[in-house]
Amino acid sequence: MIRSMTGFARCEVRDPKGFFICEIRTLNHKFLEMTFRLPNSISIFEDKVKELLKSGIKRGKVYLNLTEEISQEPGRDILIDEKLAGSYHSKLKRLGKKLGLSGEIKMSDIISYPGVVSQRPAEKDIEKLWPPLKRVISKGMARLIKDREREGACLHRDITRRIKTIEKAVNTIKQKSNLSVRDYKKRLKNRIKELSGNEPLDKGRIEMEVAIYAKNSDISEELTRLANHVDNFNRTIRKASGEVGKKLDFIAQEMHRETNTIGSKASDYRISNAVIDVKSEIEKIREQLKNIE
Repeated sequence: MIRSMTGFARCEVRDPKGFFICEIRTLNHKFLEMTFRLPNSISIFEDKVKELLKSGIKRGKVYLNLTEEISQEPGRDILIDEKLAGSYHSKLKRLGKKLGLSGEIKMSDIISYPGVVSQRPAEKDIEKLWPPLKRVISKGMARLIKDREREGACLHRDITRRIKTIEKAVNTIKQKSNLSVRDYKKRLKNRIKELSGNEPLDKGRIEMEVAIYAKNSDISEELTRLANHVDNFNRTIRKASGEVGKKLDFIAQEMHRETNTIGSKASDYRISNAVIDVKSEIEKIREQLKNIE
């Protein structure tokens, strides 16, 4: 099943070690790019979080926001973000000067701001936080994947419908390409009669002109390759699992290239109209593929 690259999931896990909330949001992107917001108390697990996300998400821009309330247990370490505290202090001083305000900036004011003071279990206990963290992230990923699969199913239906339109247009091109040479021969004879009056027709010359036209407008190879690309596209999307968006886009590019060649060779207006229909559907498919993992 194909997956969209956009999705959202939120979940909570309550554990003896604390209360954990995970929010995951994903958007379109050519590659896998991850951005985390982890509390200082659990930032030590960033590499593990990254590997866990990679196991279920192959492409897209991923935003993870993880919050926690660690249980009040003895033996906790107090963490002070001195850099953040200094930033708060300097900006408050600058604000007071700008507004012409007087007053002392107290320690109690600084430590009350978010992120300045945090707590975490003692070093010997911190690894015990990973199991509940892993559980909440895994639960969030499972919901996210379902959300992406739901949208992927909608994209699958739309793309499949457009591929069927392309197949019909390709069949039309095949039919008209067989008629094109006969029509040209007929028009050529009529034109020569108009110009030469009752003069006898040079059948050898007519056959040669028709042969040249047939050679220059022969699109049988391009039609065969285009049909193969369409079949490959159908097989790939039908058996899709994991990261298939790039492969489908490559096949769509090849379909577009063969269609362009057919359009440049064919002189029949009916073929030209069918080519326009095929190119239009391929462009719409490629737009949809930008959102497939």
